[in-house]
Amino acid sequence: MRKINPPTYSLKAILELCADSVQDKGLSLRLLGAIETLSAAETVYRELGKSNDLYTIAATDAVDKWVSRGEMETLYTQTFARKGGPSRYIYDTIRASSPGGLCPLCNQRPVSTLDHHLAKAEHANFAVTPINLVPSCKDCNTDSGARKPTVKSEHTLHPYFDSVDGEVWLTASLIPGTPPSLIFSATPPVHWTDDLQAIVKNNFKVFGLGELYTIHAAGELINIYFDIESKPWTQETLKAHLLEQAGNRRRMVKNSWQAAVYEGLAKSDWFCQGGYKNVAHSPLIPPQT
Repeated sequence: MRKINPPTYSLKAILELCADSVQDKGLSLRLLGAIETLSAAETVYRELGKSNDLYTIAATDAVDKWVSRGEMETLYTQTFARKGGPSRYIYDTIRASSPGGLCPLCNQRPVSTLDHHLAKAEHANFAVTPINLVPSCKDCNTDSGARKPTVKSEHTLHPYFDSVDGEVWLTASLIPGTPPSLIFSATPPVHWTDDLQAIVKNNFKVFGLGELYTIHAAGELINIYFDIESKPWTQETLKAHLLEQAGNRRRMVKNSWQAAVYEGLAKSDWFCQGGYKNVAHSPLIPPQT
């Protein structure tokens, strides 16, 4: 997960744009009447987000007396996010806010949508609240349906509030074989709080990052093999080379899965003593003719 800057758009401005464009004038008036309630809910969200206490926000079927949950869901899909609509530029700007266009939840796939950190199907108050809308890939947006924390430790990381890239917590281990493979783990530093360790591990599990990175690592392993297979290495020189490559990849993102791959290979005596030659048996390498 990568921390990104939160949106700066005013919820009040979004609601006014939406209210001005809906055809149901009764709904338009009710949306304007709900601005105070929704703005107060946004303030609470911001405070609780800082301490990973969003789980304490109860699900709501309506925005007080003003707007139903179904109406808020429809407002998001058919007004706020509608292509060509007056507020669509806000949707697009938030969606484009993640550096490099990569999903901040998996740091691998391209952003294609917005994810409601608190699901709009359960939280009417946050259907169009910018701080609850996170740029994401389609897969991570789908996987987020598993997020229903009842205690702090069951949270997943929130890209607008959580910063966990100061220290390494993503690791990879090589499994010797013909061909070898890599498995990934979330191993937070032991001096982190128990809750933060649990949140990082839960985030890794909910978004299926282990499986995702293992699939991509299979291709990366082949690239590494072709890079090293024709050069004269000793165990120590190959290990040093791999650690250097890991360090280079940690410069931008400390918990890069590619960095974890190189470091995992460097820690494998089997690989550095010549086991890397078994990568040549990967089914991903086309047969030589």
